[in-house]
Amino acid sequence: MTDAAASARPAVAHQGDAAFLAEVGGRLCGSMDTDTAATVIAELASPVLAERAVVLLPASRGRWEWWSHVLDGRSTHGKVRRLAPSIAPVLARAMFATQPTVRVLPQAEVDAIPGTLGEMLANCAEVSVVPLGAANETSGVLILARSEPLAEQDTHVVREFAARAGAALGAAAVLGKARAAIEGLETTLHPAELPSVPGARMAAFYRPAAGPLQVGGDFYDVHPRSDGTLLFLLGDVCGNGPEAAALTGSIRHALSALHLVEREPQRLLDLVNQTLLATGRSRFASLVVGSLTARGADTMRLALGSGGHPSPLVLRGDGRVEEVIISGMLVGVTANAKFGQEFAELRRGDICLLYTDGISEARGGPSGDEMYGESRLHELLSSCVGLPMDTILAKVDASVREWLGGNDHDDIALLAIQPY
Repeated sequence: MTDAAASARPAVAHQGDAAFLAEVGGRLCGSMDTDTAATVIAELASPVLAERAVVLLPASRGRWEWWSHVLDGRSTHGKVRRLAPSIAPVLARAMFATQPTVRVLPQAEVDAIPGTLGEMLANCAEVSVVPLGAANETSGVLILARSEPLAEQDTHVVREFAARAGAALGAAAVLGKARAAIEGLETTLHPAELPSVPGARMAAFYRPAAGPLQVGGDFYDVHPRSDGTLLFLLGDVCGNGPEAAALTGSIRHALSALHLVEREPQRLLDLVNQTLLATGRSRFASLVVGSLTARGADTMRLALGSGGHPSPLVLRGDGRVEEVIISGMLVGVTANAKFGQEFAELRRGDICLLYTDGISEARGGPSGDEMYGESRLHELLSSCVGLPMDTILAKVDASVREWLGGNDHDDIALLAIQPY
């Protein structure tokens, strides 16, 4: 045994096997992904269990992926061509075994391992392998390269270590799949980039409530049509989080299809209402649907339909703020819901703003529980005449953040449109 190795194994005896395994459990419980878990496993195994430790896991395209740690503290990571079971039968069986049985790799199998990994394991007195598989269907092995054979009394420590390491890898794999699913959901549900539309400028702002998803129950969408008109919408699903985000997706996808066969906002709201009721979900939504039509240079006409949503606001070029009051019931509550429709004319310098009640109902202020309110929003908007729309939306967000004073907030969405 080398001097370094001789000083390594007594560390287990000094601290005790139980203490070492407890440390292993504590270090591994925070591993949130496979890469981190495998790195930590290799670091914990060397130098306590062997001079060189390698975590080897199946990878795509006929490869294995490995993470290693050696006595001098170096950690390395790479991929290597997978050996066929006929060439490395002991390693192949261990890779998918579920019991942490320690086996010595025949020298022929060690010699067959290509690349940097093979070089790392060469010239060792013993190379042993122990499965890291567990009941959660993970697979992989821990390779221990030593200058002398593993003592029989130490095999139980290796097996216990492997069991904990396998469980950590399994948990990391599950978390990785969940994270990938969440990211996929977010990609599907997150508002798309605003399109470029001749004759109109648009700006949007979106900030979901705190939670595991970066999407929530507020949403907006814009759909240009081939005839030069434009469908736009902004809504708020009851609640927030994954269930609200799922219904958000249903509404957005429904309207992206329905607007191809129906133009009137009032009628679109009725169709979406029927669609939601047909799903049998108990959640509901408030929604503004608008249709934009250019009316000569610097002027546009908006047809606006509402399903129980805060009134759209129009900031005129002279600083006046006008509400477009539209009657209408919530969407997804009853088959007999009635939805209203109104019209608004925008000229150069005017801006139409749609917003969700995450703005007006934000609670904070001096008392910590006062609502931000519509009048405060109107006053802020009237001071923004002449500012770019992105700047206006940023000022609204900053004002609400200041009002909240660190309190939790609901989902927030803003959509602004102006002619040019």
